[in-house]
Amino acid sequence: MSIQHSPRHLVGMKRFDSNDGMPVPSSGGSVRRFATPSPASQPSSPLAAALSFLEGVASHRMCKEELRAWIDRNLVHTGTMPHPWHLHEPLFGALPSDKHCSIFLPEVPPSDETDAILVRARARVVGHLRGLIQTPSDDRFLSAAIFTGRVRRALVGDTMQWVARPRSYDGLSDIVTCLFVTDILGRRDFYESNLCVCDTCGRVRFDPEPAQRNKCFFC
Repeated sequence: MSIQHSPRHLVGMKRFDSNDGMPVPSSGGSVRRFATPSPASQPSSPLAAALSFLEGVASHRMCKEELRAWIDRNLVHTGTMPHPWHLHEPLFGALPSDKHCSIFLPEVPPSDETDAILVRARARVVGHLRGLIQTPSDDRFLSAAIFTGRVRRALVGDTMQWVARPRSYDGLSDIVTCLFVTDILGRRDFYESNLCVCDTCGRVRFDPEPAQRNKCFFC
């Protein structure tokens, strides 16, 4: 597959609510308390939401309408981020981590623009997770999410937790990745013991006693 350098591709996203807002930081420091709006439908946990995105793309169930519903249910209605006007994803060759992700791209790039964004986003997310089970592990994406402010420490109820706070202009892979990051930062040992990422198809699963952490029963 040839590597191209190109401006980011955009897919328009209909804005359903003109009052999308982000929580206002308190004046006392970096710790914030977020109020979560009541969602129209029950959202998934960050991990379940991220996994459903990866599997939806892998099984070709994720289309533009399904993606909009996924964003509304798991990001907008939970107060995680305002509804994006556009979804975008850079072409491969633009980021240093691309060498870990390109093996999960299809041999023939999708002709549909939305599909192309989805498969590139999934490939990047899977590439990040794959780095955790490599020797030595590559967890730079965790530091990147913290440094860019896509994940932050906040008071949720009475508990200090890592929360996802992607921006409406972030790339789709960055948005999905930060959902994984909040879960990884809260229980890194679980990922080190259970995370499995197939080198062939890129499917992500959790297994405490896998025969091989880089294989799955699909391949």
